[in-house]
Amino acid sequence: MDEELGARASNPADLERLLRANARSMLRFADFVLHDRSAAEDAVQEAFMIAWRQRTTLRDETAFTPWLRTIVLHECLRWRRRRLFQVLGLTDRVMAPATPDPAVHIDLTRAVGRLSPKLRAVIFLHFYEDLTLNQVASELSIPESTAKTRLYEALLRLQRALPGYAPSAGGKA
Repeated sequence: MDEELGARASNPADLERLLRANARSMLRFADFVLHDRSAAEDAVQEAFMIAWRQRTTLRDETAFTPWLRTIVLHECLRWRRRRLFQVLGLTDRVMAPATPDPAVHIDLTRAVGRLSPKLRAVIFLHFYEDLTLNQVASELSIPESTAKTRLYEALLRLQRALPGYAPSAGGKA
């Protein structure tokens, strides 16, 4: 992959190889953000078409993956705003009981699914891709303080949604 990062992304053949090499990780990212595999596939396909059209805007070929991930995230956020997706997305909302029952199964997937795409993007990059908050901020083109706030908000919401969850004192954030 390192040799591919040095390739000239403006060359159609090289760009196609770079897109293929990053397809799986971008699909995982979009699926995590959208919480819907089918919508993620569509969003990544649209993002790849956008990347193809905007290939001449990439100035630094070594920054291909963050550049592409930004396009994928923007497409995911655009996809979430579509009316059809909002209507279809209503079915995965879950009402939490008023009083937590210790016998209730903790479902992290559902809890994460209830977070906004922007919060899920920060969680994915920080915990799944193991990026520092500075790197997360750089990838998402946001200030580091915003990345930190989003991570804090996501963890706070997860703590509220998951009975018995308590962040460890030696946490990564």
